[in-house]
Amino acid sequence: MIESADEFVRLRTSEDPAEYRRAANEPAAEAIWREVIDRFPQMRFWVAQNKTVPLSILEVLRRDPDERVRSMVRAKRSWARAHPQDSSRLGDPE
Repeated sequence: MIESADEFVRLRTSEDPAEYRRAANEPAAEAIWREVIDRFPQMRFWVAQNKTVPLSILEVLRRDPDERVRSMVRAKRSWARAHPQDSSRLGDPE
């Protein structure tokens, strides 16, 4: 489990493939994801890419100003299951 925002950034920017995979696959508490979003805006795409990120965090990232982040959210299966009406995978409704 990822224990802090700083740990997530360290894992994500590591050159060690095992650490990089941890950033993509390990869960973190919702408060940690929120801290990453607030303190490290350049990491929002990578938060959205994490396979365990909760829907509540995806809800925040779906409104991100960066199209890459919004697109990553729309590409997640968990998002599509929760928001089938968000058929904007080919474009952004907002």
